[in-house]
Amino acid sequence: MVDKYSRYGYGNSNGKKNNSKNLSLNEENEIREAIQRLKQEKNRNIQLKKQNNELYNEILILKSNIRSQISIHQKSKGNSFPSFETLKNNINNFLNINCLNFFKNYLYEEYEIEGVEYFFKEIFKNCENKVKNHFISLEEKIEKKFKDINVKKTLDCVLINSFQVDWKRLLDNLISEIDYIEIKNEIQKALEINEKDERVNKEIIIFIRKTMELFFQCYINQPKINFDIDNLGIKVKFNENKHESFYGVISNNEKCNIILPSFYYYNEIKKIDERINKEKVMKKNFFEK
Repeated sequence: MVDKYSRYGYGNSNGKKNNSKNLSLNEENEIREAIQRLKQEKNRNIQLKKQNNELYNEILILKSNIRSQISIHQKSKGNSFPSFETLKNNINNFLNINCLNFFKNYLYEEYEIEGVEYFFKEIFKNCENKVKNHFISLEEKIEKKFKDINVKKTLDCVLINSFQVDWKRLLDNLISEIDYIEIKNEIQKALEINEKDERVNKEIIIFIRKTMELFFQCYINQPKINFDIDNLGIKVKFNENKHESFYGVISNNEKCNIILPSFYYYNEIKKIDERINKEKVMKKNFFEK
């Protein structure tokens, strides 16, 4: 006989509900697997928290070590790191004044366009390499040790801020007088710019120092400022949207050579490269009589 309460889910005739459930084998296995996954997730979260704490402590240690090496307490007010807008102005002044003046004073009368290209490209390339070489090993260690992109960005900010605190002293410690002389000697070996005139040799070293200082500031700026050195010497047709004359008048579509690079930085908001200046060019036949 069928129990009259069974149709309502009660297991006996006294009207009390039966709370026991008979789970299938599959259901029991699913519950065990779910519990196991929860335990694994909990352990993983504990491990990640521990790793994050270790990374944070390493960042603090690196920051402390760098600051102690730079001697922030001896910072000179006159050597404060330039603002981003000031640095952009410095770049344009360097290209429009320092480079142009050296060209007119020491290169214009004696050299063809290939000699002018060589002078600027070799100095820029040497200065860039010397600056980069002092940071590349540190960047490789960070890249290898820290996989989390947010951790690397945080560490980059810490390092850059530390470098900027006393950038002039740091630059003087990284680049020696011998480095400047070596670059000058390489230039003079190829061009022989009044090489017996010590005044000219000093002017070359002054120009190299100015270049090194600017490139160093670009490298440790936030955002980092890059430049297209590999484009120097390339033959192009003048385009007023991309080029401007380094010296002399140039018409649109006229053949010319790139003499000085364009500087640019990555705009995090727009997600594009922003140009600070146009490439400086000269007419290909400028020196032809």
